[in-house]
Amino acid sequence: MRNILFNCRWAVRVIACSIGAMTTLILWNYAVCAVEIPQPEKFAQNTDEQEPDIELTVIDTLLNQPVFSPFRREGTVRDSTRPVYVITGEEIEAQGARNVREALRFLPGILPDGTVGTEVNALSGQFIRGSNSEQVLILLDGRPINNLGGGSFDLSEITSNIIERIEVLPGGGSTLYGSSAIGGVISIITRRPTEKVTTQAGVTFGAYGLNQQTINNSGKSGDIGWVLGYNRIQAENNYPFAIPEADFEGTRKNNDVLYNDFNVKLEANLGKRNTLILSSLYLGKE
Repeated sequence: MRNILFNCRWAVRVIACSIGAMTTLILWNYAVCAVEIPQPEKFAQNTDEQEPDIELTVIDTLLNQPVFSPFRREGTVRDSTRPVYVITGEEIEAQGARNVREALRFLPGILPDGTVGTEVNALSGQFIRGSNSEQVLILLDGRPINNLGGGSFDLSEITSNIIERIEVLPGGGSTLYGSSAIGGVISIITRRPTEKVTTQAGVTFGAYGLNQQTINNSGKSGDIGWVLGYNRIQAENNYPFAIPEADFEGTRKNNDVLYNDFNVKLEANLGKRNTLILSSLYLGKE
């Protein structure tokens, strides 16, 4: 490589002698470029020491996330031919969401706050890409839980302590799920038993009288697995507000809430292809 650079400089120098000062400037620019060319040995050494691309690793992990909603069978995000959003339990915990309504708040094209208010007990509607709540199908472990009368469901009733992941399928899903999925599908998957016996407990305190206590126990013994959990949320929500147009200031009252949620899931492995699951969920919201 060094020999080639020397010959090129020599050729330009001959031209410079015959043309004059202008080619001298060209020779100086060429010399600077030649000095900055890295040596082959050093370039090869830098290539070997390059670290793996973190961004590509994260993208590959996201594409390999398991999903059920786009196929009505097990698959991955990579296999889906339509957009699907997946919110894992770790992401829900990281953003501090206390229920499903709060977990969906940052998804594009989805408006989970159906009524005025940001407190934990605010009623929830599901407006996906212009559709109303009655046109969105809500699944809990694959079973529809929409109200028989109104057709919608208040997602603020399902607290985040029982959630393994949430799958959101925006747009029409009637081909797979019927006329109740014209606006889309929100599928909530609850936690499954862990391989080892684990117990998690937490206490949270916040403004306006918020306090939350959570305890979960999960594990397996032989072919039997279980998940047991209890979650309690209480808040007064007596916050001040003002209406400048009416020259009024006051305090919001009579807005307290109390959650008492219990969840039980039992799994029995009956063979390589058969699993018996008993799941029970009590949602108490006052």
